Amino acid sequence: MGRRSIHKKLFLLLTLMGIIPIAVVLVYSGFRLADHMEQHAKNTGWLNNTIVNEHLSNILQNNFYTLHTIADAPTIKKYLTTGSPEDEAALLQLIRSNDNLFRDNNITAVTNTAGQQLLRSDGSPLVDVSQRRHFQEAMAGRDYASDIIVSMSTGKMMIVLEVPVFNDQRQPIGMLQRNLTLDNLQEFITKQSVNDISILVLDQENKVIANSHPDADEPEDPDYYKKIIRVMDEENGVARIELLGKNYFVTCSRNQLTHWSVATIQPASVVYRTANEEVARVGIIGLLLLILVSISAHIMATRLTIPIRKICKVVTDIVKGNDDEKQLSILSEDELGEMAMAINEIRAIRNNMKQENETDALTGLASRAAVESICRQRLQEYEESFAPGMMAIFLIDLDNFKKATKEDGHQYGNRILQKFAQGLKDIFRSYDTVGHLDSDEFVVIIDHQKDLTIIKRKAEEINKMARELMIGDTNAGISASIGIAVSPQNGKTYNHLFHAADLALFAAKEKGRNSYHIAGEDEGEFVGLENQTDSQS
Repeated sequence: MGRRSIHKKLFLLLTLMGIIPIAVVLVYSGFRLADHMEQHAKNTGWLNNTIVNEHLSNILQNNFYTLHTIADAPTIKKYLTTGSPEDEAALLQLIRSNDNLFRDNNITAVTNTAGQQLLRSDGSPLVDVSQRRHFQEAMAGRDYASDIIVSMSTGKMMIVLEVPVFNDQRQPIGMLQRNLTLDNLQEFITKQSVNDISILVLDQENKVIANSHPDADEPEDPDYYKKIIRVMDEENGVARIELLGKNYFVTCSRNQLTHWSVATIQPASVVYRTANEEVARVGIIGLLLLILVSISAHIMATRLTIPIRKICKVVTDIVKGNDDEKQLSILSEDELGEMAMAINEIRAIRNNMKQENETDALTGLASRAAVESICRQRLQEYEESFAPGMMAIFLIDLDNFKKATKEDGHQYGNRILQKFAQGLKDIFRSYDTVGHLDSDEFVVIIDHQKDLTIIKRKAEEINKMARELMIGDTNAGISASIGIAVSPQNGKTYNHLFHAADLALFAAKEKGRNSYHIAGEDEGEFVGLENQTDSQS
């Protein structure tokens, strides 16, 4: 039974020593992997946004570049000045060639300074744009990209790019505009969206311009898009937020030309699913390692069982007190050998521990347990040897100690206790027992007293020492109440004497404190012992 128990516990210990590092590595790897996947999601978002922004900027810049090229051509300047049919035909051929070059089914139009369209590359009816902002910006001599406009003819969303046409004096003589539908942008972000990633483009009023999932239902949350834009304004463009009750990684940025917002939205569950799959694979490897660790632990536990049983037997004998001649003969250079050496020295260590247990750590006086042991031992000696004289127990309680401690703190109270303890050592003989019981309670045991003379003198010295106790340059403000019990008059056992001393201490406090009281003295138990002299001091 014992052998199986030792083997089982050692096997369990060794197995745990192998499991814990593996578990720590698995958990750490899981967190690191999750953090890596989260960072990867953020990087993916930034990359998608950058690609979409560059695509959008390239479209706008290419169109602006082409419009500027046409606006600088002599053909358009001549046409806006003369309006001849020959110039009109040449210009119409030029703008249609430009549209064919882009292959995007968008149209180009020429407008005069009155806001009336003169030519359209698609041949549609000409319109008056004098009240539109893009015309007014052109007449002010500025390039302009309009906000989103819904085409009246097609119902599609589009923007208008315009550039002014200047004469030789750099005065606007007309406007060249190009209408861009957003089909190209929609198609582009749809191709960019993979692995459940959604990409949105929103205008300055947070309206959706393009959505990589155009068939998705409109979100029920009215603040859905505001939460996304808020990531740009409050989270420096990247954050994990809750949308419609689910967590998403959102990366948001703005296009510098249009000030539109581009947002990449990735479900957190998809991001962490990859991490969980990796953790599962690592877990399988960990399980295989665990099996290997268990086999190794079993082998090691078996090899260590025999010497450990020997050690347990010797330790058990020492605990039972049968350690006089017990020596372990395990000779090895590993921990078992060191353990054997330590057990062979355990008696010396135990004696040191016993001595430490018998000393109060704060005052250096005897502890309560040591006082009781000494008192019982001396009472036994008195009973067996019929030793002459009396043994006295002084039970001392410091008056006003709590008040001093409350005013000046715990550390100050410790200094009082230590100083008072030193005072007791100075008053009594080196072989008298001076102990610290608890908090502000002390005890002293003296023996071989023939009368009460020295007992009373010592009590008075204690009272005087307590009153005059100085901490630094300040009086500690305490006094001492002392209860004294004497054997054999007040009892011959430890319990009787301490009970009598405790009652005497209570009587001393009833007197007004700062005094001592000897148990039984008022009842005449010490008649004939008060005035005898003693050569001891």
